[in-house]
Amino acid sequence: MSLKMCNLLDIEKYLLLEIAYFHLPSEFKNKISRETPMKLDVYIDLLDQCGCSMYPAFISRSQKGKKYIKSRQANFRRIYATSDNLEDVVITGYMNDNYGSYGNTKEKRKTSFVGLAFEDSDNNAAVSFSGCELMYPSSIVLDWGGCLVASLGRVTNHHQKALAFYDANMRGILGERNILGHSKGGNLATYVFINRLTEAVNAYCINAQPYCWYAMNDIQKEALKTDRFEYIVHAEDLTRKASYVSYISRTAPINRYAAKRIINIHGFNEVNFDEFGNLEGTRVIRETTNKLKSKIFKDFTGEKHLSYEECILRFQEKIEASTSVPRLFSTTLDEVLMVTDALAAVLWLKDKDRDGEYIYPVIIKSPSAERFYQLKLRNGHGIAAQCAFEGLPLFVRDSNQTAVHFEEVGHALGIAVSSGIAVPLGIDEKEVFGALELINKKNGRFTMEDFALVNDMTLAMLEVFKKSGQIIDSFRDFSLLRIRRGNEKLFSIEKHAYQKLLFSSSDEKETFLKMITGRKLKADELFFFNRRKFDFGKKEELKALVRREYAIMFEDPQRRYGNECVEVFLKAALWQVRDVRDKRIWAESTAKRIGLGNKLKTPVKKLSETEYIFLEYAAARIKHPMLIVVNAAWDGQVSTALEVVCNQLKQDCLNKTATAIVLKVIK
Repeated sequence: MSLKMCNLLDIEKYLLLEIAYFHLPSEFKNKISRETPMKLDVYIDLLDQCGCSMYPAFISRSQKGKKYIKSRQANFRRIYATSDNLEDVVITGYMNDNYGSYGNTKEKRKTSFVGLAFEDSDNNAAVSFSGCELMYPSSIVLDWGGCLVASLGRVTNHHQKALAFYDANMRGILGERNILGHSKGGNLATYVFINRLTEAVNAYCINAQPYCWYAMNDIQKEALKTDRFEYIVHAEDLTRKASYVSYISRTAPINRYAAKRIINIHGFNEVNFDEFGNLEGTRVIRETTNKLKSKIFKDFTGEKHLSYEECILRFQEKIEASTSVPRLFSTTLDEVLMVTDALAAVLWLKDKDRDGEYIYPVIIKSPSAERFYQLKLRNGHGIAAQCAFEGLPLFVRDSNQTAVHFEEVGHALGIAVSSGIAVPLGIDEKEVFGALELINKKNGRFTMEDFALVNDMTLAMLEVFKKSGQIIDSFRDFSLLRIRRGNEKLFSIEKHAYQKLLFSSSDEKETFLKMITGRKLKADELFFFNRRKFDFGKKEELKALVRREYAIMFEDPQRRYGNECVEVFLKAALWQVRDVRDKRIWAESTAKRIGLGNKLKTPVKKLSETEYIFLEYAAARIKHPMLIVVNAAWDGQVSTALEVVCNQLKQDCLNKTATAIVLKVIK
């Protein structure tokens, strides 16, 4: 249990930042102090009574806004309940320098500054600064006006409030001192950080308004490029372009099912966390890559390249401070990415099924992480599999000069694999449980020095893992769909599995269908699909997920009796194919395969029952969904054709080209 930056998971840091946007009710706003702290879970329980800004991403005064707040509260409760770090955290300071009922400062002239202070039982502390809000006209003017002035390098009242708040709440703290900030709050966090460098201070900023480059001295500029300062940006967020930034730590991909509105991307809720609570993304080396920009901004403080010994020493210091195994694994991937300049890093675990052993990815550091989660590799398919099964480190300088197959990994990455490194993970050579793989060097190919460095860093990480006494079995999961209420598993299906479920009534079957499509998701339930987590507040994203990744056969009974022709029916399943000619070719070839090549223009209602069943199957398969659901009546002759289709689906699953759920009512 610790507020140390090296132990806190990204999802926990996001929580500490986001709750700063929830303003305490008037009866609580003056009750928090170091003498009378409030437990973090108590604050979370008050969220539905808090005042909230229309930004980021919710409207507090509408029904939709209230539902959103409830969903965020439920999400925070889940994070808190499963956290090893937040249980003993208390809030020791709260400042809300706004006009109106939520403000708790005595000064007549307000700044709209909002800050929270936290402390743990080990005397580590943190402060969290909120960004701009849209709560009152006054807060809009003060916040956004302050941003404009700050961008010019002027120290504002916001900065002075933030520094004073930090100093007041860090008095007497003997452990680690941390600063968190989002948006404008990130600008404030940067200001406090560079003005307290002599202390044991770290900073973590998300989509921060950059602090003016010209307003800093060389020591301060260099400090922003060290491990003490993390600057996280969400892909497609524009805030970092407000000024010169050469110290980005990680870029987090946006959830592919998100609405991708600018205000949402800038907020907290549109990024992905892995199974362990770490932010998915790629760490980049903190130095300027644009030489012209570096000259214009006189950026001569780029991070120097460390020697082999310096890399190992720094890495050991970082991992030995980690008490969490997920954090240990994630930090290791981040560090090997940084020192080798690799494009992607993957941590694979071994498992087995009736066809033998395979490896699957559990932590992925790549913008294309979602595509990796579908991989299930056996020996002979990539160097990670070969490394894990043979227990030996492997180095491929040039993939064209080896017989190893990289097709699956290359497809997931989106580009051809040109070079790679794989190192086994295990207690010893006989007990290998997985592999760490690096894929493609950003500029050129991996070298023997890279290979040796990654091997030694992995061995150092494994020593720390052994000392932790934890086992890897608790991290294993290969489910495609998993629905959970607390610790209770409501439903789960593995990738490439085939399940036939029986129901006593049509209503029972329909209720189940609503559950597995997220339409009946409750506030205390979680919906996991392909490692992506959805809660009650993400219903629109769930709809997008089902539309993209599901194929529900016989979903609309009315289509059976419509005038839609076979060709149009098949083209509707190809909604992701944009080229009209490609759609036509796909539809024609598919119709031929199911014996309907001469009935492309035939209305669906004129097909026989058997022909229609095969048409539904063909439409489901050409969509290339992750999950196929068969939701049909099983009457008379129809059941025979359905059995044929279901047997084919079962074979598709055995061939690892589909995952299927068949729903049947017992009569």
